[in-house]
Amino acid sequence: MVSALKVTNVPFYCNQRHGCLHNLYACIFFFFGGEKFTVIALMGIKSFLVDPNGVLENWNEASPDPCTWSQGFKYMVTCSADGQVIGLGAPSQGLSGVLAPSIGNLTNIQTVLLQDNNISGNIPSEIGKLSKLQNLDLSNNNFCGQIPTTFSHLKNLEFLRLTGNNLSGEIPASLANLTDLHLIDLSFNNLSGKIPILPAQVFK
Repeated sequence: MVSALKVTNVPFYCNQRHGCLHNLYACIFFFFGGEKFTVIALMGIKSFLVDPNGVLENWNEASPDPCTWSQGFKYMVTCSADGQVIGLGAPSQGLSGVLAPSIGNLTNIQTVLLQDNNISGNIPSEIGKLSKLQNLDLSNNNFCGQIPTTFSHLKNLEFLRLTGNNLSGEIPASLANLTDLHLIDLSFNNLSGKIPILPAQVFK
């Protein structure tokens, strides 16, 4: 039995997947192309989050270049030298709401750091589309439901931190296929069942 936190007041959307909004964003992505894809994906993330400290206030769908959104302490978007969005980072900013499935359309993302917030609901299975992702930290939030089996597609993932959430169910055995993993921390959840042999230092 994995070390666990008692689950109380589990958000209703642990059992729902925002199907209508998910389909809406799929349609939007069908009709727009190029850099607009990234802008729409980021605005989708913003629309699902509650942002009491205004760390996303510079995100503007009218701007064609999200790399210009990060000014001063508004640092959530990180870009490469050639203008690709490669990182999202807003730890300890009091964010709540849910993580939008449109995150799966940020195909150049290498790092997602959203730890120490109050984000809830399911972890989007669409994260499994992020083939370049190396570091995923969603620790110390209120995520619930199961660890997405699509995580097994993250072949470049090196660090996975999901500690301190309300996750349940079994640890996907397919995570053993992530041969680049250096560290995986799943402690303080409600996970159960057999722990697969993983190619990383495991905290459970």
